[in-house]
Amino acid sequence: MQAAEFRGKLSFIATVVFCSSAICGAAGCNRGYGPSSSTEGLQDLQPVSGSVVFQGQPTPGAVVMFFREGKIDPRAPRIAGIVEDDGSFEMSTTVSEGTLPGVQEGKYVVTISWVKKINPDDRDSDDGPDLLPGMYKAQVSSPLRADVKQGDNELDVFELKE
Repeated sequence: MQAAEFRGKLSFIATVVFCSSAICGAAGCNRGYGPSSSTEGLQDLQPVSGSVVFQGQPTPGAVVMFFREGKIDPRAPRIAGIVEDDGSFEMSTTVSEGTLPGVQEGKYVVTISWVKKINPDDRDSDDGPDLLPGMYKAQVSSPLRADVKQGDNELDVFELKE
């Protein structure tokens, strides 16, 4: 095969792949992934805050996530907070339209993961190992719970141990 003919076929394949991806994206082929687009029930979110310590020390940069108790739904809104230097966090709910402060009332399983960047000076650095025991990271094994009620919700400290 001549080089020009090969480049022509490669260009054609690249065009087909690009167009297929664009059509699939426009048609919503990947609707099963990512945060929900539904804002139903998100008009009355409750403020939720708390703190996380591991072996008595704050866990700056740890990610706290809430999942409805008894449900594993990949299309549910993402409910998360990032732990600050002092160990505190505030929860927010994210749907495809954006992020809103607070959480819907209800009972939640709480997961927490805390990874250090391999190169902390580079925001795009790869993650290193999780610094917490694995049971805190998974919805099916986490012993942590939160009950969100009407009004301000200041959660008890999540005191994580080995």
